[in-house]
Amino acid sequence: MNKASIAVLGAVLGLASACGDDGTGDETGASTGGDSGSTTQAPATDDGTTSGSSGEPGTSGGSTSTGTPDDSTGSTSEGETDTAGFDCDALAPGPLAVEEVFPPGAPFNGSEDIAFDGQGNVAGKSGGNVVLVAADGSMVDGWPDPGPAWGMRFTAAGELLAAKYQIGEIHVVNDGGAVLVNGLAAVNGLFPDFDGNLWFTDGGAVRRRNADGSIDPIVTGTDAMGSNGVVWDPDRGLLFYTRYGAAEVRSVVIGGDGSPGANSLVADIGGPGTAVDGLSMDACGNLYAVDQANAALYRVYMDETGSAVGDPELLVASFPSNVANAVFGTGDGWDPLSVYAAGVPGGVYRVEIGVPGAPYPTP
Repeated sequence: MNKASIAVLGAVLGLASACGDDGTGDETGASTGGDSGSTTQAPATDDGTTSGSSGEPGTSGGSTSTGTPDDSTGSTSEGETDTAGFDCDALAPGPLAVEEVFPPGAPFNGSEDIAFDGQGNVAGKSGGNVVLVAADGSMVDGWPDPGPAWGMRFTAAGELLAAKYQIGEIHVVNDGGAVLVNGLAAVNGLFPDFDGNLWFTDGGAVRRRNADGSIDPIVTGTDAMGSNGVVWDPDRGLLFYTRYGAAEVRSVVIGGDGSPGANSLVADIGGPGTAVDGLSMDACGNLYAVDQANAALYRVYMDETGSAVGDPELLVASFPSNVANAVFGTGDGWDPLSVYAAGVPGGVYRVEIGVPGAPYPTP
């Protein structure tokens, strides 16, 4: 993690998101897209106002931090969330403004997900490659990566991981495409944690690759069908994930020994015609879910137990091009108080939230 950036910003910067489907609306997550497989944006039916939410900002659950800031700058020890200087009970309600950062097709094209490295750069797909670019869009690095890659994340060790959905593998893109995990059904969302584990969705399952390389099933069966975005919240001991076609956000309790427990519905997002894809969490513990079918962004206000407060709030009714994920910015040139939404056409859009994202490891 970039400690200097943390101290300067007075809060741990972070993001959490996961990648998505090809926009076909197939609940199982089946994809027919290729490298440039641009999805068709369904027309938005909302006027941009909030969708009947009873969870006003004043009822938000507050910080999920269990740690104490190291000093008056707001810096925390690794993996802890600090909301010093931010009011979790006064988040701006939707609709929120959208700013285009990169237009569709340049520098990204075919990128369901993007990954910040914490050093001022962001990675995404560009045809048969993954490219790393600075905030001004200039090329920093790049690696061959044939075929689609849905989820994309950096680990603390500097590995850039890509979920190779169609071949059921997780690759280390910046290590010659080395295979980290194979034999998967349809790997999709990725979330590395501070303990060296990797939480991921795999078609009809949610799994964890442990630091020793072993893999544990976390959710299987009906509750895992169409699993997509994934976020691990160590403060509440909960793993959150989305179900694409079912338009659900769900949670599963993770015990102190790492074993899964009760599985619960957190929120229904948007109703019929909605396809919930990427998932992120802010430093206040609230969740942000992308409806890929309508290129929309929702916020789910959460309390300290991991339960939703009120109905999901519509923040953006329709982005200018289709998006699958929205991840909090981090690193020089990126606003840590905003999420950056991205999708297959390649457009990247900034939405100011007003608080940073929950912490996550970066090189």
